[in-house]
Amino acid sequence: MPVQDEQYPLFREYPRLINKIRRIPIGDFPTPVHEAPELAEAVGVGRLFIKRDDLTHCEYGGNKIRKLEFLLADAERRHSKRLLTFGGIGSNHCLATTIHGANHGFPTTSCLVPQPVTEDVRKNLLVGLHYGEELVLAQNTGQLPGKALEVYARQSVSDMRTPYIVPPGGSSALGATGYINAVFELRDQIEAGECPEPDRIFVAVGTCGTAAGLEAGCKAAGLKTKVTGVKVTDRLFGNRIVFSSLATQASIRLKAADRDFPLVVTTPFDVDLVEDYFGGEYGKYTHEGREAIALAAKYAGLKVEGVYTGKALAALIGAYCKEDRGDSVVMFWHTFNSVDLSGIAAAQDYHDLPEEFHQYFECEIEQT
Repeated sequence: MPVQDEQYPLFREYPRLINKIRRIPIGDFPTPVHEAPELAEAVGVGRLFIKRDDLTHCEYGGNKIRKLEFLLADAERRHSKRLLTFGGIGSNHCLATTIHGANHGFPTTSCLVPQPVTEDVRKNLLVGLHYGEELVLAQNTGQLPGKALEVYARQSVSDMRTPYIVPPGGSSALGATGYINAVFELRDQIEAGECPEPDRIFVAVGTCGTAAGLEAGCKAAGLKTKVTGVKVTDRLFGNRIVFSSLATQASIRLKAADRDFPLVVTTPFDVDLVEDYFGGEYGKYTHEGREAIALAAKYAGLKVEGVYTGKALAALIGAYCKEDRGDSVVMFWHTFNSVDLSGIAAAQDYHDLPEEFHQYFECEIEQT
């Protein structure tokens, strides 16, 4: 195991995990915590802190990095040759998997479904092209399993080995381990005086892995912080059952690896999941999300986007505009990648993408 693992907060606390759960160090940790006093005043919160997971990596950051450290290590352990994953046509997860997979010797195939077309969607497709992402289009989520089976069979024959399946969003009990560690990292920062213990953390919920890890992590680390997930995907992917199951499974996995790790059981009734900011369709920008994007830029100099983080921030704003909680300490967990990849995208020609993806560059885009 790499020497760096000894300083990984979760493994430092539970050293038996070092020899039981493999990790490839990828991210730049700990990510900083920034206070945003002007944004707090605009929102009506006593103190507002931002956990900057948009800064997890200088090439491509965001929340997927913490999960990929464990998933790519598992792919290595299994001697896989290729990654197979899933998402919308503008998937940040698929792009993160492609970039960091390529950096560790794994080409990636992404099975994608349509979503509203924005400039960010186009940019992600073009950046994926630059990094060698193989794209397969399914017309809807119902077609996705069939397309995935076709790809799985084809690659198993061509590579003489089955591809490693990275679940949507990297969300699995193994992937969620990265966000259990993130809470231990945050606890270190609290103890160092970088921020007080938050009363509440707001985070976007797509496939639940990030929020589930935070939920299990807060309980395991002894924090009283309430994790509020903000749903941004269809009910199939983001719901209380998936959320609570992932949190419990991740905890059981760690308990099995180190008996000293506290067993944390999370039920659907324990989960705080806000569903009012979804907008009815994955990838659809909302009025509240646009307002949150503008407020973040104006009062914190922070870039959030309309698919995930803008909606999570909108839920935070909505919660504290409705309540008089001027004494509260709130954290916004920023999961978006902040690295500007527009230069890479501009150097690509969309005609080099598979033909079925050309339509997304020849149609009107959603105004953001």
